[in-house]
Amino acid sequence: MSVVDHIIIAVDDLEKASQDYALMLGRAPSWRGTHPDYGSANTLFRLDNCYLELLAANGEGWAGDMIRTVLEAQGQSLCALIFATDDCDAFLQNARAQGLDAADPVPGHGIDDNTGVTRTWQTMHWDMAASRGIFSFCIRHDDLSALPMSEIEGNGPVTAVDHVVVQTKSAEAAKKFYGDQLGIRLALEQHVPDWGGTQLFFRTNSMSVEVLATEKAGDDDRLWGLALKTDDIVATQTRLSDAGIAVSDVREGRKPGTKVCTAKSHVLDVPTLLIEHPKD
Repeated sequence: MSVVDHIIIAVDDLEKASQDYALMLGRAPSWRGTHPDYGSANTLFRLDNCYLELLAANGEGWAGDMIRTVLEAQGQSLCALIFATDDCDAFLQNARAQGLDAADPVPGHGIDDNTGVTRTWQTMHWDMAASRGIFSFCIRHDDLSALPMSEIEGNGPVTAVDHVVVQTKSAEAAKKFYGDQLGIRLALEQHVPDWGGTQLFFRTNSMSVEVLATEKAGDDDRLWGLALKTDDIVATQTRLSDAGIAVSDVREGRKPGTKVCTAKSHVLDVPTLLIEHPKD
């Protein structure tokens, strides 16, 4: 019923954050804009399966207030997981039938500072208690083609999001929210004895919401980290190293056949893994 539309990172200096993230991704921003209705400004990087949004406070409004609250509490960090649907009525019918008190669609718009292009959308919000403390909502874009793909600017660019990691205390609550209410397929559930918890993979639009459920987690769920895809991990690692970005050596990933490295700077304080999957 829904897919992951975009992932938001709260930033305090949008210009510097945009430069750092573009260098790490090996891509130019797709969009630099403002939300006059929300009190925020953003930079977007559209990848193959979703987009990443750097969001800063810019005036008065609910989004600006949220970013200021996040920055004060935890600094730059992942702060929101946004879902999308092509059919607001169908989404709301399922979500409400499963107990999610989602509001009726509200129109919104953003303006690109460079081109003056305006994007418009409808958003459906719910209380953060429904997602156990992670800010989220569902969006229907009026015309997603208004957001161009992020232009490649370096070797071994990031191509897509592989997964986003959510920490929770309740696997059952995660299954209800992501699976039942949002309609995302639970592809795998497994117990992980090494850290005494349960690992859930909700699979949609060629990426996963990876939920780590353990009693050690806080009372509120938390967005913890990102894994980003590349087609050539060696080229990516070399590009990052040559650009002065702190990055680990390439190593074998946990999933057989994968190769990974860890970006340690220019990632806006978000734990970030880069991953290459084996070629088909």
